[in-house]
Amino acid sequence: MQKKTDKYYMIGSLEKAFFVIETMATQNDWKLKTLNEVCSIPKGTLQRILRTLEELGYVRQDERGGAYALTLKFYKLGKQITSQSNITTLARPVLQNLRDKVNETINLSTLSGVDMVVIHQKSSRHTLQMDSIVGTSFPAYSSASGKVFLAFLPEDELRTYIKELRRSNADINTETINQIYKKIENVRKRGIGLDSEELFKGIRCVAAPVFDDTGKIIATIGCSVPTVRLDRALSQKLLQEIPLAAAEASKLFEAPEHSFDFDLDELTELLASS
Repeated sequence: MQKKTDKYYMIGSLEKAFFVIETMATQNDWKLKTLNEVCSIPKGTLQRILRTLEELGYVRQDERGGAYALTLKFYKLGKQITSQSNITTLARPVLQNLRDKVNETINLSTLSGVDMVVIHQKSSRHTLQMDSIVGTSFPAYSSASGKVFLAFLPEDELRTYIKELRRSNADINTETINQIYKKIENVRKRGIGLDSEELFKGIRCVAAPVFDDTGKIIATIGCSVPTVRLDRALSQKLLQEIPLAAAEASKLFEAPEHSFDFDLDELTELLASS
């Protein structure tokens, strides 16, 4: 009885698509006719599945009428899942220590598509706090964590991000793109990103990058603070402690050292200004 109930909630087309994916994973290239015979799915349905997967970048076709194959996008997804699991495990004590020092909500986030996603969090003990449920996503280009992540992406990945952002958000124009590039250029120099109520009114954020052993950015450590508590003393403490915590987390991944430079007084004024 339970199995029938579970089956009721399954989406048939999605089930077929995953069956096609799992079948294709057993060998490199597939002629449409062969794949059709193995999967026993109507040819028209199979072609729509393949076309959708191709459009999303998960399947490639050598040429029109040629063989189909899965792309390395699946490998990238698997690597991200494994990486996030490792990141959370290793970074947890660093986040805990940082939270205890500043007593504000600390988020560990990473890029997914055009958004940042919270993959771990240590909440403030204050009654008034900014809590995001793990798994919550928010626009990368307008958040402190997102600006940091974008600043340290390889150029080709940054171009892909910008292209996808334009495609997914009709409000993004050339002026917005120029502003994004200007902001992330500042982040590259400073090694720290700020969000002055760009996401949520009354909330400001500070974030810094976490790198892996190849020097690639894998996550950000960010802190969200209600503006009513964000005085000059706390602002300065965040600007000092968050980069130190991110550097400590990077060391756990045996990342090469990164050197950044910023004017503490200047950023303190910017963060604490009303």
